[in-house]
Amino acid sequence: MLTQSLVLNMSEQILIIPIGEILYAQAQNSYTHFVEISGKTWSMSKPLRFYQNQLCDLGFFRIHRSYMVNVQHLRRFDKIEGLAYLINEQGIPYNKDHVKKLIQLNEEPELV
Repeated sequence: MLTQSLVLNMSEQILIIPIGEILYAQAQNSYTHFVEISGKTWSMSKPLRFYQNQLCDLGFFRIHRSYMVNVQHLRRFDKIEGLAYLINEQGIPYNKDHVKKLIQLNEEPELV
């Protein structure tokens, strides 16, 4: 099902990456780098804000100006180091205000 995948239209190929395989997306200038669990990185020539709405709908959360993480791979926030750690123990920077929003979303009561 494509709703559980990210489709990346590259110049020489079209990639269909299952959402569960993507750790995070990183902005770098006008490029977005998608990093998979396997360590593969795919670079797209569009800024992260181009993908932001689609990624949010697929379980990603923007924790920093330059990073959106796949929440299912997020394990902890180190308040002293200022890093968010993923399942592979890779640390990436986070913004405290963005994390507050994530906590608030998690604390909202579910509607029955």
